[in-house]
Order: sequence, then structure tokens, then C-alpha cells
Amino acid sequence: MARNEEEFSEERAGAPSPKVSQTPDRRQDALNLLVQARENLIAQMAEEIVSNRDAILGDPSQTGIFGFEFQEIEDRYIGRLNAINSILDNLEYRPARIVNRTEVIYTTRKRAKRDLDDLVARYDQWDIVSVNAAKLAEDQLMLVVAFTADEYVEER
Repeated sequence: MARNEEEFSEERAGAPSPKVSQTPDRRQDALNLLVQARENLIAQMAEEIVSNRDAILGDPSQTGIFGFEFQEIEDRYIGRLNAINSILDNLEYRPARIVNRTEVIYTTRKRAKRDLDDLVARYDQWDIVSVNAAKLAEDQLMLVVAFTADEYVEER
């Protein structure tokens, strides 16, 4: 019942390109360094967890996973790991690709709301650009719904 058309555009017309090409080597150096630092921190945390195995897996009514030993490890590492991950997210440059999609639904007046709700639910991560309706026959409608989204493609 629905016909799909996809259009892709790498850049918006007339939009200036981001000025990241001036320092890609420094950015990549920083990314590599922080990834290595994160791996070292995770290795230290893993060593502490294994070293405190008995206390962490101990009797839950006494200590166990909710005990002081685990809380101390969590306090020491989680904040720093979250901070490193946040910095890594900010350093990683991934240009978005704008993706457009048009869906055409042939329906009736009675079923139009349900069909449109179903379509929107299928594209819940997309933004609706426009909805147009045209009467085809006495009880026949054609709905044209345009969606758009930013897609981040992994470059590995």
C-alpha cells in the first residue's frame, strides 16, 4: 500500500562546511591518547574488582555488591570514565548525512488516522517535514508524508 522514495544529500546547499580539516591530526592524536588512557583506567579498575572479589561477592546482607569496597571502586573510577567518554564523544568528528524519505499511503477517511499513526510509529526517530492529503475518490485518500533525519555513519 505504501510507496517509498529516498533522497540523500551529503550537505545542505549553501551551508558552509565545518572548519575541522585544519586540525584533524591533533584531534586524532588526542582521540588515540584518550582511548589508551581509558583502557589503562579500565584495566586498573578491573584489577581492583578482581582483588576485592571476596568482599564484592560476599554475603549481601553484610557487604557484597552494595558494600564499602565496591562503592569505593565505583566512586574512584566511574566519574573519571564518564568524563573521558564524554570528551571522546566531543572530539570525534562525524558529519551527519541528511536523509529524506517520502511515504505515500492510500487509505480511507475512516482509516486515515490509524494508518498515519502506524506510519509515524515506524519512523519514531525521524522528524516529520510535511503531510499532504489528496482525495482520490469518494472515500479514498492519498496521504504523502515527508520525513527527515540526521544519520551518523561509522567511518571504520
